[in-house]
Amino acid sequence: MAFFQTRKPRKFEYKPRFYDPKKEELEDLKAKYGEIEGTSYKRRIDFRQAMNEKKNDVIRKPIPASKIIIVASVLMAAIYFLLTYIEKW
Repeated sequence: MAFFQTRKPRKFEYKPRFYDPKKEELEDLKAKYGEIEGTSYKRRIDFRQAMNEKKNDVIRKPIPASKIIIVASVLMAAIYFLLTYIEKW
């Protein structure tokens, strides 16, 4: 017999919560338009998402070094010709 009763440790109950905006958007659309049979509805949403991702990839591409060199050389040539013709005036 023990004089003091020791308590059992409480269990760690961690329930992670995840926010999935795609799932929430899909549920909103389902609630708005009702259930649609087949996967054509899902393909439409995935197509839009793929197009947006592709558009963002095009925007994020860095400018090639060759374009920078060409633009810089054209600007330098333009400045050179402007300065030479301004002196002649």
